[in-house]
Amino acid sequence: MLVCGAVLRPRSLFAQAQTAGVLSFDATELKLLDFVASYSSIARLTGASVLAHFKPDSNAGLRVLVQVDDFVKASQALLRSPFQRFYAKENSLSFVERNNGHVIENLSAADFARRLSQLGGKDNAVFAHDALSYDPIAKQIDDPLAALTSNEVRLINPPTKTPEALAVAMRGTGDARTANVPESAEFAKWKAQLVRVTATSKAAYPIAASFVRQLPAFAALAGSDDVKSALGTPLISSVMKPALGMTAKQAISDFDRVRAIFGESYSDAGVWLYVVLGKQVKKDTRGWIDPALLEDVHWREAFDVASKIEVAFEDPKLKSQA
Repeated sequence: MLVCGAVLRPRSLFAQAQTAGVLSFDATELKLLDFVASYSSIARLTGASVLAHFKPDSNAGLRVLVQVDDFVKASQALLRSPFQRFYAKENSLSFVERNNGHVIENLSAADFARRLSQLGGKDNAVFAHDALSYDPIAKQIDDPLAALTSNEVRLINPPTKTPEALAVAMRGTGDARTANVPESAEFAKWKAQLVRVTATSKAAYPIAASFVRQLPAFAALAGSDDVKSALGTPLISSVMKPALGMTAKQAISDFDRVRAIFGESYSDAGVWLYVVLGKQVKKDTRGWIDPALLEDVHWREAFDVASKIEVAFEDPKLKSQA
């Protein structure tokens, strides 16, 4: 289971992006970096997006902090965005392209400095790679917690409450899979201990809610085999029926059935969300779906896909198979 002055263009900055030891970017990511460079010359890639981009086939997406000294210029750049479908709220922009979730945060100079300072602090990191940052102009990596030295997903500050711990376990597994690095022995042991416990019916709802919130990113980054493995653990399987009205076995069966009906028309993350929230969407989504979730790039995309699947099953030819 379970990264002021003259504007520099990323196409020249990353001309050597495929060489060993240098971060590697695909065409969409280079376009994103070029877009950022059109209104700022100070940016940092952060966290898992640095860890994963040593591999040319990463599906981690980019998470970019951008220092903005001229927000009017940034707003004008947004009007010329090369991305057709994106979500913008306040100073953040996010979108999904080819299953990869990308996030840009535009910050004032003071907020940018504060965020960089927070990245370097051990108390603010759950995993060692959370502290990673990459300067695309200087081509310099800051790794204060030695995430790259160990070359594994290493847990620094494990949560103590089960719902939060489950979210961390799923995120860590997703980051490890997409970066193609192993989980540390300590993280793997901690995670195994977490998911081998059976939850009571009283505790089921918050644990199931944590699972559902992490599910789209987990499915996109770790893959459906890992989702199925997670569903088979005592912890998650014990909360499915009381909280979601289905067993883990039923969820897996329904995923395989919907996937067989539609082929590869819809993303795995969207199919999984449709399956686990199907009954809630028809009854009461309070506690499962809230506006804050739509700010999560993977969750928003998966919810959109799940809604399309719901509509597709209204076709008379498919209605009986819903």
